[in-house]
Amino acid sequence: MSDIDWGQGTYEATAADLWPAARELVDAARIKPGEHVVDVGAGTGNVALLAADLGARVTAVEPAARLREVIQETAGARDLTVVDGTAASIPLTDGSADVILSNFAVIFAPDPAAAIAELSRVAAPTSRILLTSWLPGVMGKLVGVVVSAVQEVTGQTSANGATNWHDPATLSALLSPHGYQVSTATLELSVVAPSPEHYWETRIANHPLGVATFPLLERAGRLDEVRTRFLQTLADNWTDARGQVRLPAQYLLATATR
Repeated sequence: MSDIDWGQGTYEATAADLWPAARELVDAARIKPGEHVVDVGAGTGNVALLAADLGARVTAVEPAARLREVIQETAGARDLTVVDGTAASIPLTDGSADVILSNFAVIFAPDPAAAIAELSRVAAPTSRILLTSWLPGVMGKLVGVVVSAVQEVTGQTSANGATNWHDPATLSALLSPHGYQVSTATLELSVVAPSPEHYWETRIANHPLGVATFPLLERAGRLDEVRTRFLQTLADNWTDARGQVRLPAQYLLATATR
């Protein structure tokens, strides 16, 4: 599902949930004023905006046209440039970035080795690369309800040898050929919603994944079943006595330096 257009639907609701992780990522980068920071897969600009507020010169790389417009509208007078690109195709010169950041974004690259090679090409000799990725657990279980149904309908399965971006050894194997040493930390992001139904409507039905796949599930007569199973999963595992959803989503923050 790497061909999803992340500009469709309302990714803004999910982006709002990811603000705390963006702050952790930017804090860990120890950005200095004047440094050139590149935010890869910038989304609505969480990381790019925070980095610019620290006095950095920021380039936000985002393939979705609508999301680029969102960043432009929010940037104001910040030193922030928005460009069309992906993790494997960044329109910047060799060695031009002091810091490269990616908040739950480069992990969706269809060719991880090519993406890391491109990040390394853009990175300066003394640069650092920081990224976040979900650990197995809450998010995988929830998204899996939708993804597994789509795979059943289409007859497709996940590609063999999919990259475990949450695995420190895998990250080291990807980055060490480019001269990087990787350190990691496990953090937790708390996502809250008034009810399972509210979470479904705002985070799933209007998420780019939902917009891309729900018509297919509806044509196959599976959408109501998937919705019921999703809501039951939330109710059974992460809904309190007042009916409020609280998701303790763990993720990995990786820092690569050379």
